[in-house]
Amino acid sequence: MDLLLKLRGASAEEKKRGVEAAKAVIDRAGITAEEAAGGFFAMEAWDDMGFPEDEEPSEAEYAAADVWGEAHTAALEACCADWPSDKKPVAVELELLMYPEEQLADRDTGLARLRAIVEAKDGHSEASNKVFMLARRVAEDLENARDLVADVTVAYTRLEHSCFDPREPVEPKRKAVLDAIDALEKATAKLAYH
Repeated sequence: MDLLLKLRGASAEEKKRGVEAAKAVIDRAGITAEEAAGGFFAMEAWDDMGFPEDEEPSEAEYAAADVWGEAHTAALEACCADWPSDKKPVAVELELLMYPEEQLADRDTGLARLRAIVEAKDGHSEASNKVFMLARRVAEDLENARDLVADVTVAYTRLEHSCFDPREPVEPKRKAVLDAIDALEKATAKLAYH
């Protein structure tokens, strides 16, 4: 499975360098990217549960989580090798590339897909994950984009749940989602989108 590196201000070539470095670490460890990420998520889940003894990750998950961390470090070093020391970030975001249509969409395509999902919404949909990923992708280079992404996803969730009560009007909810997408579009209009 492919990896996706996210870092505001990094060029496509720098991101590619970082991904290649991360993959090299994972390949040297003899595991897959899914296994490495799975180990990390097992550790996170255990932490979220309060470290119960009977839920402790296995030794293999510990080792995989270490590889995932090493992959992040290698990705950061390779991606930002040419950056001035005062501009180097402390971390990069690595993701498994599981939904390329959403995770790699350019801004205009992402906005168009968001609107198409909302317009096609008839009260019975399983698209909330796609809506979240597309909104996040559109807002990727925007500082403090969390509220805009949340506005889109929360409004879409309300639209999605409108099917539970036939007396509940759908169109005002659809308009609320489209308004949130319009706000996202406006906020990202001046970005140099990669």
